[in-house]
Amino acid sequence: MLEKIKKDLGANYNQNDEEVLKEIIEEVSSIASNISNRKTDDEKLYPYIKKATKAMYLCRGAEGLQSRGEGSISSSYEDIIEKLRNDIVKNGLRRIR
Repeated sequence: MLEKIKKDLGANYNQNDEEVLKEIIEEVSSIASNISNRKTDDEKLYPYIKKATKAMYLCRGAEGLQSRGEGSISSSYEDIIEKLRNDIVKNGLRRIR
């Protein structure tokens, strides 16, 4: 999964950030596992983990911001973990214990 994410990030990926990216993958995998009651290596979660990991990597430095405006440019941020939770639940990947 790590290599696929690096490839997807393309020019946005810094070669010195491999450990940072691994930590984000580990964190997102753990959160997705807790939300879904599935194992962290469950392949059904991979697309959601991958998407959330890329979003978290790209938003580093803007943690806690909901929106930002500079001049005539404004940016809005979504809650990545909330979106991950919604995607898992809406797609029927949550197991009830």
